Amino acid sequence: MKQIKINFQIIALLSALIVGCDKMDVSISEEMKSIKTYPFSDPNPIPMLVKDSRLYPYHSFDSYSHEGKSQEWTVLILENPFIEVTVLPEVGGKVWGAIDKSNGEEFIYRNEVIKFRNIALRGPWTSGGIEFNFGVIGHTPSTATPIDYTTRTNLDGSVSVFVGAMDLPSR
Repeated sequence: MKQIKINFQIIALLSALIVGCDKMDVSISEEMKSIKTYPFSDPNPIPMLVKDSRLYPYHSFDSYSHEGKSQEWTVLILENPFIEVTVLPEVGGKVWGAIDKSNGEEFIYRNEVIKFRNIALRGPWTSGGIEFNFGVIGHTPSTATPIDYTTRTNLDGSVSVFVGAMDLPSR
């Protein structure tokens, strides 16, 4: 029930950029941003069939860097006169942060460092923002990996970003 409430809040937040945007100055942009990142390893070549059969055919990631380096990430920015929302499609489509433009304060925490650690089902997870968890219980298998996305300016002038991934174990 708590997960449904959180998902509803995310949808409501993102809908704020759409509802009532008629004749409002809204924009969506895609840019590359350099963020200090503590990366994770290449995937373990052995699928997770033995370790956790619920996650087959996914691979796990077993190693995490203790040294950060600057890395370029795709950042999607949705904006209206009231809020700015950033999304990282290469980190599972995570809503990375949101700012109330009236006072410049964050209302969704944006961690300025991406530090992956062994917390999620396949391993890598990073704090900050809001992640989408569907399918297998726990942090979704795509929580730290690139997902499909598209952006759109709608006929009414509003903007949308759609993020999604196929959850292979639940197909």
